[in-house]
Order: sequence, then structure tokens, then C-alpha cells
Amino acid sequence: MSVVSLGFELSHCQDPGVPQFGFKVSDQGHFAGSVITYGCDQGYTLHGSGILKCMTRERRAWDNHLPSCIAECGGRFKGESTGRILSPGYPFPYDNNLRCTWTITVNSGNIVSLQFLAFDTEASHDILKVWDGPPENEMSLREVSGSLVPEGIHSTLNVVTIQFETDFYITKSGFAIDFSSSVATACRDPGMPMNGSRNGEGREPGDTVNFSCDPGYELQGESKITCIQVDNRYYWLPSPPSCIAPCGGNVTGSSGFILSPNFPLPYPHSKDCDWLIAVHSDYVISLAFISFSIEPNYDFLYIYDGPDSNSHLIGSFQDSKLPEKIESSANLMHLAFRSDGSVSYKGFHLEYKAKLREACFDPGNVMNGTRLGNDYKLGSTVTFSCEAGYLLQGHSTLTCMMGNSKRPEWDRAKPSCQDLDQLVQASL
Repeated sequence: MSVVSLGFELSHCQDPGVPQFGFKVSDQGHFAGSVITYGCDQGYTLHGSGILKCMTRERRAWDNHLPSCIAECGGRFKGESTGRILSPGYPFPYDNNLRCTWTITVNSGNIVSLQFLAFDTEASHDILKVWDGPPENEMSLREVSGSLVPEGIHSTLNVVTIQFETDFYITKSGFAIDFSSSVATACRDPGMPMNGSRNGEGREPGDTVNFSCDPGYELQGESKITCIQVDNRYYWLPSPPSCIAPCGGNVTGSSGFILSPNFPLPYPHSKDCDWLIAVHSDYVISLAFISFSIEPNYDFLYIYDGPDSNSHLIGSFQDSKLPEKIESSANLMHLAFRSDGSVSYKGFHLEYKAKLREACFDPGNVMNGTRLGNDYKLGSTVTFSCEAGYLLQGHSTLTCMMGNSKRPEWDRAKPSCQDLDQLVQASL
């Protein structure tokens, strides 16, 4: 029995298995002379021989090693109506310092549609760029990064170029993108901008669509676009805009919002953003925190009671604890956001409102004198005195009262301190 069993063992090749992200196209068995054919899942490329044959030698073995299925860095697709593009090594993290380029070419008169199945890259640093046509055309369709799965992308030409560049630092799981080809009969759906809205649904030549952004965001591009047809090509002119949270700027109006750059996505590294909030001189600024999350000890939001960073510092904020409401003493407030070169958090979402003054303005100090009192609310007083050798000219005490204009005002002009020697000389 043992001899028969040994003969049976020698008449077969062992099962070679199946490559990761691959499958058997056909399997004739594991006898001498039989063949197994392998293929890869969509988006992967076969490395090695796709056909294994059980050799007829005395000791049974396959004539090649088991192939592997790899998600490659770049490639060319020509004449294929559908396909899949994966980041290198997907679903495992991609490598640092990559520059991968894929080109998709479909039949003339057709367009290419990209549908994102999964997406996770280091925000603002590992970037996927999509061009309409070859990259030298400089017709960018989209640049994306981060962990939010992007909306679909549609070309206006029959060629699309995709480029993925990574830096030297953090890596993520990458992306999976399906592409398909279709005949263009109208302009593509221009989509809805993230953090914005649109008015208009037509996609025939001559139709227009108008865009606007949510409060706190700025429109990048034109607010109105028109569907254009040139031969078999249908496209929007200009390209659909986007809505971004800007890095700094001058903010006016009686109310509004201030957002960290890219909000609600993580803010970029190494950013210096400054905002100046200015309201009517009869008002102060009330600042409320809607959400707040900043990397502790490395990224900061500084808020100043005045027009610039030389003004009084109200506070320096970090971490994820929601700060209390802040109020300025006058009609100007300066915000400065600083991020370092590494970790990013979600950032902040602030709302400001102009609030009618309930206190007098800071009366300031007097030259060659001192002031007692730092409360400027209605009914409060401040008292001035002069240094030795100077004489107070005017009233020493000022009281904050409601003036004839129905606004808080000091009841008297601020005094001054005059040099006694000069006063004596003037009286002679």
C-alpha cells in the first residue's frame, strides 16, 4: 500500500495556490502536462508567467514560480472602455517620493469619466492631479488630497492624464478609481461645489449655471459658466468654480464667519494666515467659536484686540477645547493662525458679530503722567495724575456716560500734564 501511495504522490504537482489580488482563469488539474492559467483582479498587473505547467520529469514540479499581481506606479490604457487605476501597492500604503503617471485614451469623440471608489492620501502633500488631455495642455480638471472621497471627474477630450506625487513623510492607503468611456452628447454635470451651491440644471449648448459659496468661503473661478459645443466636444466655459476657506484676508460687514484654510478638511502645513475684522466705529466685535481643533503646542491661533499683532493679545489658543466667547474693546480685531510643518488637525470655525458698544473707548494715557482705572463700562471712572514737575491741565477724573448720540462717551476731555517751568516762563 505504501508503494502505491508514493507512486500517486509523484504523479501530481502540488497546488501552487493563487496570487494575492489574483485568480485562476483555468485549472486543468495537477497531473503531468496539465496547465493552470492565472489572471489579476481589476487594476493589478501580472508579474511573472501567467501560465504554469506541471512538468513530466520524475519529480513533479511546476515549470515557473507563482506569478504576483501588483498595483503599479503609472501605466497606459488605450482603447479600453472600462478599467481601474490603483495607487502603487494598494490597498497597502504607497511609498514616499513617488511620481506616477497614467494615461487613458479612448475612441475619438468619446469622453472619460472617473469614479472614485476609495481615497486616502496625506492632505496637501500627496496630491493626485487630473488633466483633460495630456499634461502639456495645461487643462487641469482637478487636484485632490486628503481623506474625503472626491466627486466624479469627467473629461471633455478623449484623453485623460492622471499624476500622483508623494513627499518624503507620511503615507496613507491611497486610492482606487474606476474609469469608463462614453459618447458626449451634452456638457457633463458641473457638480455641486463643496461648501457651495448652484442655480441651473441645463446642460445643452448655451445653457448657463450660476454658483455661490457658503458663508466664510470664497469662490475660486467665475460664478457663471456656459455650456459650449465645438465639433464633438462639449464643455463648460469657464471651468466650474470651487469654494475654499481662504488663508487670511480683510473681513468687513456686521457679521460673518472665519474658517481655517481647507476647513472642514485638515489645514495645510506651514501656514501663516492673518485676518483683520473691521466693523463700524460705533460697534465692538463679538467672536464665538463654533468648532475648534488645533495641534497642541505646535499650531496656534492668536487673537489681538486691535488692528495688528502689536495690539493687546487677548489670547493664544490651541488643542481641541472650545474657547469661550471673546469681545473686542473697539471695532477692530486681528487674528493670526500659525501651523508648523508636520501634523494637521481639522482647524476652526468662528462666527463674528458687530455689537453696539456698551462701554467707552480706551481713553489712553497722558504724557508725563499716570492713569488709574481700566474699566470703561457705563458709570466707570478713570483718574489721571501727573509726575513731579508737571501740572494737570483739565479735569483729573473722567466718567463713562451715555452721550447725546446715544452712545457711551467720556463726560470730559482727557487732561494733559504741562511742564511747570514752561508754565512759569509763559506767565512772565
